[in-house]
Amino acid sequence: MARAKAANRLVFGVIVMPQQPGFQAVLKAMANDPALVYSINQYYVPVLIDGDASREVGLLAGDLCAEIKRGLQMPLFVWMTYDGNPVAWIPVSESAPTKVSELFYQSHSMVARMWVDDSSYILKNSALDNENRRNRLAQRKNAKVMSEQPDVDAVRCLRQLASLYDPYSRNFYEAGGLFPAGVIELLAAAAVHPGLPANIRAHCLETTRDILKDLLPSAMFDPLEGGVFSARRGSSWALPSFYLDCGSQARAAVALIGAYRATGDALVLQRALGLIDFAEKSYTTSEGLFSVGMMNESEPTAWLWSVEEIRKELLPEDAAWWIKATGMKGLGNLPSESDPQREYFRCNSLGMSQSMEEIAAEKSQSPEVFSARFETVRKALLKVRSARLGPSVRDNCSHAGATLRMVSAYATAFGATGDEKFREKAVALLNRARTAFSDGPKLRLFSKDAPASIGDGRAFFYSLALQAALDVSVITSDEKWLVWSEDLATTAAELFTGSQFLKECPDEAKIIDLPVTDLVMLFNDSTAGLISLAECRLAERRRPLVPSFSELATPLPTFAVDRPILHTDLIQATLARHFRVTLVAGPGISSEMKRATERLPMRMIQRRDAKSADEVPAGSVLVILADGETRLVSTPEALQQAVLPSAGK
Repeated sequence: MARAKAANRLVFGVIVMPQQPGFQAVLKAMANDPALVYSINQYYVPVLIDGDASREVGLLAGDLCAEIKRGLQMPLFVWMTYDGNPVAWIPVSESAPTKVSELFYQSHSMVARMWVDDSSYILKNSALDNENRRNRLAQRKNAKVMSEQPDVDAVRCLRQLASLYDPYSRNFYEAGGLFPAGVIELLAAAAVHPGLPANIRAHCLETTRDILKDLLPSAMFDPLEGGVFSARRGSSWALPSFYLDCGSQARAAVALIGAYRATGDALVLQRALGLIDFAEKSYTTSEGLFSVGMMNESEPTAWLWSVEEIRKELLPEDAAWWIKATGMKGLGNLPSESDPQREYFRCNSLGMSQSMEEIAAEKSQSPEVFSARFETVRKALLKVRSARLGPSVRDNCSHAGATLRMVSAYATAFGATGDEKFREKAVALLNRARTAFSDGPKLRLFSKDAPASIGDGRAFFYSLALQAALDVSVITSDEKWLVWSEDLATTAAELFTGSQFLKECPDEAKIIDLPVTDLVMLFNDSTAGLISLAECRLAERRRPLVPSFSELATPLPTFAVDRPILHTDLIQATLARHFRVTLVAGPGISSEMKRATERLPMRMIQRRDAKSADEVPAGSVLVILADGETRLVSTPEALQQAVLPSAGK
């Protein structure tokens, strides 16, 4: 901004998300066009904007696209004044990078001419436009549309969400293209949460099972290298958008582990632990932290296979069982709605409709014997695909968001399995993260120094840190993590309490003066949803947030009932708050009971140590349910029965 002002130029920004590799082709097309490069450098100060790091700009991109009647799309070209006021903007299709120059010149020819003719007019007019935009955003954020009966509306949201799935067409309407981690986590948590009506729990469990029945054998899970793709093309899970990132693996793992606890399906847990293993292999940095993960852009055909290719690469007997297990067909297995123009005729995506154990049984072999054959085939096909994709790029830049999500994934895995290695990994990783990403009492996004506008922690990353610290405090019963979460909440309240809304960006890092707040799950979890759940968890443990911050974090908007799929995190927080389950641990509980409390679902059931006023007998745990009912338990079995009912009870 300072350079643009000194040179009396506009800023030309390109907003991208590192988790979406499609921007690489756009940047390459720009760099390979000498005339375009000359025009940009002749007239503007060019800036590449990371919409993940500068999250408020990524969120603003959604509002800017809406102003021109377009859905959110990145990369987004935006022309701004040096005062941070948008002048013009246009989204770029990553599928048509050859048209990049045409899109640029559409706006450039007008903007550059107007700036040369009368820059003062553009400065004044863009400032007025941004003031109007500021008022619209503020009015929208400050509108009194909060539910007056959040407990009732949260249950309505569950009913609405579960009804979006059609078991006959196998469609989950309004799901969008992202992997439905938020939906799975919410429905699975509701399926076994005390206090909710039994019919609601049963419906949530049924929908969870149906969704998993479609997802687990689908091509969203890569059978060759592991990992889950974060989005799909079209309305079918048969054709993913072939990109992966660390945060998506960790978030999906947490959701699937919750689903395992609700359904008891061992395959769900296997998939979840496989995602954690994949993330460790793919995204661990030299600092022992985790990166976002950078992929080379590739054509979908590099990930797809014909039956003939499989038969060419494998022995006949191996090709036969592989083709059957992955549902491949001679004419391709992609449904017409995913490939309406038949671009991928005779192509097949890979999803394991049969488990290795089922294949082994059909071949009259034990899983132990067959697993060696399976691994040989998997590695052979992975080698072929890797050759198609070309050399991979290793992202070694430690990233706070990805690292904190992995902390929660480890903590959740410990709760479900009881395996000590996951607890140890969660604690060790959170210790490293606290050292790497702390700047005094504040957080920073990267482990390396960066200007405030790039590196300062946004509200979303504070909410992830709160979540991770609280998760680890539950599985360890270590007071220091609870104290740190309280410190984080206090700092967040100081940085992000705005005039009737949660600010996403701290003032010292702000470039664009707009009241950007994160209320909707536009990219993944929302800041509002994560902060709301953290507020509930801290309050139940007698460490409430600052009242002004708490009032902003707790409301459930009425429009969540109409679009529950965009607010699953807020709905979960509301359920935890209004259908609360609290464990009050008396003095001297046994190591078995302590471990049992540490392994319960971390976010929907709160635990605290008893005070003298609680009058909890030594060696016992008092269970306080939402309706005020209390149960005194002294064995892990009784504890499990008290707080984790089956969906039908």
